[in-house]
Amino acid sequence: MPRVHEVPLCRQLIEPAEWDLHGGWALGDRIEWSNRVCGLASLRMVLLAYGQEAPTVTELLKLAVKHEVLTPRGALHAGVANLATDLGVPSVAEAVPVEELPGRLDTAPLIISVTEQLPVDGRKGGHLIVLRGYEEGPDPVIHFRDPSSWGQQHDRVLLSRLSHSYTGRAITFASLTDGEP
Repeated sequence: MPRVHEVPLCRQLIEPAEWDLHGGWALGDRIEWSNRVCGLASLRMVLLAYGQEAPTVTELLKLAVKHEVLTPRGALHAGVANLATDLGVPSVAEAVPVEELPGRLDTAPLIISVTEQLPVDGRKGGHLIVLRGYEEGPDPVIHFRDPSSWGQQHDRVLLSRLSHSYTGRAITFASLTDGEP
C-alpha cells in the first residue's frame, strides 16, 4: 500500500499582490527572485504539511536574505534546514543515497536537490522539490510536489528516472507520523 504524506502544492512564482503586501519590492525584481525560490516554496509546503503557520514565499525570502541562506542560484540546503528548525520543524541537510529515499519517506517528507523536469541526461541538481511518498515495486513510484510551473502538472516519477538528476543531497525532517521514529 502506498504511503503518501499530505503536502499542499505551493508555487515558486510569487504573485504580485503577495510581493507588494510583504515588501518584496525592497529586494528587487519579483520574477528574478521567483526563479530562485524553489527551496523556499518547498519549505513552505513542508511547514504546511506539519501544521505549522507558514510564512508566504516572500516572507521566507526576506528571512533567507536576513540569514544569508541564498546563493546566486538559490537557497543553501543547510540554510533551509535551519529555517525549518527555527520555524518549528526540526530538520537537517544531509546526504541520502537514492536507494534510501523510499524508506525515509515512511515517516516524513523530504526536500531533495534535482534538475528541473527530472531529465535523464545526467544533469544533476539546481532545483529543490518535496518528496511526499511512494508506491512499492521493483522500481518504486515516488510522489512529489514541485513548485515550478512544470511541477503544477506532474506529481509522480519512477525512482530510476529520479536517480538521473538527483544529487544525493536532501533536507530531512522529524517524523510526521505519530508513534513512529
